[in-house]
Amino acid sequence: MRKAALLGACLVLGGCSGFGKYISDTATLPGENPNAPSGSDLNMRRIHGYSTAETPILPQGGDIWPGPPAPLPTLEDVEKDRIGTVLGGAGGQSGVPELQDGGEMSVNGPSEQPVSKEPMGKLPDAEPDVANKYGVQRGNASTIEIPNGDGTVTLIHPDGSVTTSQPPRKAAAPKQ
Repeated sequence: MRKAALLGACLVLGGCSGFGKYISDTATLPGENPNAPSGSDLNMRRIHGYSTAETPILPQGGDIWPGPPAPLPTLEDVEKDRIGTVLGGAGGQSGVPELQDGGEMSVNGPSEQPVSKEPMGKLPDAEPDVANKYGVQRGNASTIEIPNGDGTVTLIHPDGSVTTSQPPRKAAAPKQ
């Protein structure tokens, strides 16, 4: 019974990968190194000391590389190609005239009148303070204290000056 179980176990275990592979992976012949790499490629034949004969790689006739890439177009070439697509073709085809060299654009389309370079007006030097209108009282300003992570306090004074100092120490509460 044991012999039949052993034979059945060998057949079942070898069924997944094949019995020959199972035996070659689990058992070796006497004198062989079980840790030696296996294979029959060209390099393995050289490692084992067998003679190898391989055909050398010979150059092929003809040019296998593509030619040089086409030169990049200049901006002038791009402008010539796109001149009909930007404004709908030559002037008159779509009813929109082309913008001539030196011409100016306006809201109504291309214009041949130069745009005035004079300033439109002067901006005010300061804006009026409308805080009172919204209920903000500015008369009673006080120092703003901002605690820092290193234990110091940044003080912003009413006149706009900024200082950094140690926080005032509080008196220790008496222990009971």
